[in-house]
Amino acid sequence: MFSGTIEDLKSFMSGLLRGEVFDAWEVTEAKVETFFELSVNGRMKKDFFDEPDSVKREFAKWGEIKEIFFQAVKGKRLPGMLRIVLAAEKEWTDRILRECGKAQEEAGAVLYLNIRYSANGCQVISGVSHVEFTLDKSLEYAWDTELQKFLKENKIAVSTH
Repeated sequence: MFSGTIEDLKSFMSGLLRGEVFDAWEVTEAKVETFFELSVNGRMKKDFFDEPDSVKREFAKWGEIKEIFFQAVKGKRLPGMLRIVLAAEKEWTDRILRECGKAQEEAGAVLYLNIRYSANGCQVISGVSHVEFTLDKSLEYAWDTELQKFLKENKIAVSTH
């Protein structure tokens, strides 16, 4: 598991809430506390759509809901708490699985990025949901490496604990 603290909070939050860096990631859940609490379950409600069978993904993309969170946090006061759990795109996950030789046995695994903001700062934490219990950590190591590369490529400075 990779865990780090965002070094430039203002830049990171701007990129998260106004930029496009995380737009393609799927939101499994998100929560913010300001003068009210906003909590989102990112699971798609397929019955909402005219053609429910045309909706192939399980969760909404961050780019589809980030404006709601931006509106909730904008203003003079910082939110008391912000927590977002993002899942990497399926194509990205499938590539990592293939590269570490886990494509067959771990098909269906989910690679997560947890973003946690509080008065103490903002942490990013990696996570993996395996299909079955395993003691093999090669997928976690591959995801940690890939996530750190992603953060660096997107100029998101993180100090590790």
